[in-house]
Amino acid sequence: MWSNWQNLWQVKGYQRLALAIVLSLLVHLLLLGKLELHLPVFSKQPHIIEARLLVANPMHASAKVKPELKKALQPRLVLKKVVRSKPISAKPESVSPVPPLPVVEESTLPSSAADNVISDIGHVVELPLPVASDPLVEPVQQDVPVEPRVEVNHHAYKYVETEFDVRTESKGRMDASPAGTAKMVYQLLPNGEQYQLKSLIQGDGLLALFIPDLLQTSDGFVTSAGLQPQHYLYQFGNRKNKTFSADFNWEHRKLQLNSSTGTSEVALVDGTQDLLSFMYQFMFIPPLENMHLNITNGKKLGSYDYSFEGEETITTEMGSLSTLHIIRTTSEGDEKTELWLALDYQYVPVKIRKTEKEDKVYELLATSLKTEKPATQPE
Repeated sequence: MWSNWQNLWQVKGYQRLALAIVLSLLVHLLLLGKLELHLPVFSKQPHIIEARLLVANPMHASAKVKPELKKALQPRLVLKKVVRSKPISAKPESVSPVPPLPVVEESTLPSSAADNVISDIGHVVELPLPVASDPLVEPVQQDVPVEPRVEVNHHAYKYVETEFDVRTESKGRMDASPAGTAKMVYQLLPNGEQYQLKSLIQGDGLLALFIPDLLQTSDGFVTSAGLQPQHYLYQFGNRKNKTFSADFNWEHRKLQLNSSTGTSEVALVDGTQDLLSFMYQFMFIPPLENMHLNITNGKKLGSYDYSFEGEETITTEMGSLSTLHIIRTTSEGDEKTELWLALDYQYVPVKIRKTEKEDKVYELLATSLKTEKPATQPE
């Protein structure tokens, strides 16, 4: 094969062809060499180098994200939010620390993703702390006046019927024979919300011809605090000048007093009772719980303080009864009302003594006491 190439080389036509090929190659090599010499010039341009470095090495992007992430993770942001929402004096134990941010791959984190992460962190920081779960933060309580607690009997009798002997005192001694009788009846009406009270005192024998009957009535509502009168009547015989009544307007807090001389109004005080209802109010609130009462007799409204005289055992036709002895005295001191309240009968009055002007004394002593309504008792 080599001999064939030598024979061809000796032909002048082929020599010129070979020379042309060699020159062509040299020209191409020269041109290609110039392009290579200019390649470094293009590679030195700053924008091309910066573009390649940004793709090949993302350290600039990560360096740009790190300060913002560190700034978002600073704990002072959380403390600032806590102080603004509610001041506290100690570090709350129920508040969990902000969880660390997951590590971001520097080679894969674009700038938009870093912005999203910072936005999410800001949202977590802005969450308010739950006050209910903070054991160190106490709710602010308003100053509310605290009234003394009064024990109310919610199982008071629904019916009480008491009969009395009425005696008077002469020459400092109580008459042995009764001058009359009295009957007091308290009953809760079938609706369970209203009550009726009636007291009737009558003379016996010849005394009944000279002394008229004394009738007292009281009706109203039974509330969570006991009796709340609506109307009271005091009627001594048919004498108009001895007839008085009182109307309780609790809505407008007015007490209207009615007599033969006219009508008047006074302010109605909470807890006001009439001359009859106050004795049975002790069934609901024991006497030693409240020793101050506002009482009306139909002519006026008075404020009275009771004094506790002690526990006494009295003798009656029913036998011996254990009682609480209390006394009410007027401001003038010329009248006095004494009550003996049965301890075993929800403080129902079983003895009443009234001392009037000129030392006139009337005494009622129980002869019978019933706390169940008779089957034939009319409504």
